[in-house]
Amino acid sequence: MPLSSYFAYFTAYRLNVVARFAMAIFGGYALTALSISLMSLLLPVSKVDAVLFSVCLSVLIHCLIFIAVFAIKSLRFLCGGFLLLATLQFMLLLILRG
Repeated sequence: MPLSSYFAYFTAYRLNVVARFAMAIFGGYALTALSISLMSLLLPVSKVDAVLFSVCLSVLIHCLIFIAVFAIKSLRFLCGGFLLLATLQFMLLLILRG
């Protein structure tokens, strides 16, 4: 393997890892915030209990999103999935809030 293609491969790999970390941290935060908001509206308990329960689950949700970001092979599929999921959750929030 020539040296230039060796560096190009590892540069692309590093950029892929950096993009996944950015998606996991920032996209995971956004999806977690939307999930918490949606859960606090949908849970059939008092408002205080719903908010406390959803905030407690936020750590688990963010961890699962972080794991899923590195488990999905295609970065395009990952970005599309994040965008679709965030859009659906946001639309549901808009519908429920009126």
